[in-house]
Amino acid sequence: HRSNAREDHCLVILKSYFDGGNEADSGKYDRVTLATVCGTTDQWRPFNEDWKKVLEKHEAPFLHTTDAVSLNREFSEDNGWDKTAVDKFILDCVDAVSKHIIIPRGFPGAAPKNGLFANTLSIRLEDFLRARETNPQLVPNTVTEILAAESLGFCFKWGRTMGANWYHLYFDQGEPFFGHIYDRKHNKKSKKAISLMDRVTHLGESNMRMVAALQLADLLAWCINHNDNVRREWHGKLHGLPWRSLYLDAPMLLNPTNGIP
Repeated sequence: HRSNAREDHCLVILKSYFDGGNEADSGKYDRVTLATVCGTTDQWRPFNEDWKKVLEKHEAPFLHTTDAVSLNREFSEDNGWDKTAVDKFILDCVDAVSKHIIIPRGFPGAAPKNGLFANTLSIRLEDFLRARETNPQLVPNTVTEILAAESLGFCFKWGRTMGANWYHLYFDQGEPFFGHIYDRKHNKKSKKAISLMDRVTHLGESNMRMVAALQLADLLAWCINHNDNVRREWHGKLHGLPWRSLYLDAPMLLNPTNGIP
């Protein structure tokens, strides 16, 4: 109720959703990605409505990209899914995203418009290990903490652009990223170093199966983690939309003030 009252008085709340792709296990994966999607309540509301229409059209309970692409769990063949059905479903999801994502000035073939701001940040595990060999005291000292801290920085930077007064942060449950930001919110030393943490009025975990914005973040993280093999129409179309994808290589990890915007 307090949040609604703030928005009624023309105060801007930036709602940001974070979802990761892959785990920091170099034996299984070559990179870890954290996707962040930011928007105001007025921007999220129509997106949620369009996303819901896509789910209803395809009789899908939600989008979990890994399971959908691999025809697993809710998207199994026993539940009536096949590759063609999945591709049509996710293509419609991408079309919904295209209606609501921000179009920056100068983007080819489209007029500029306000909308959702999406960003992915990735670290190749070999780059992280190389940086740690050079500087064993590298801080933060885990891949997930670096991704969480820098993605939070992108969120705050966009909030300043939007004139945000308050921030709501939503993380997919069961991932380590939330804990790093929780520590920054509740640790006195961290709060002093990051003054905008005082403007975070919601910080929590959510079930991505129930939150369209987290399903979008999951889709973006999957696409970046598989961008070496773009074979599906929806994958290429999503990459053609105006969202940012950044990699932190070893030099950036060792020199973050120069390497990270």
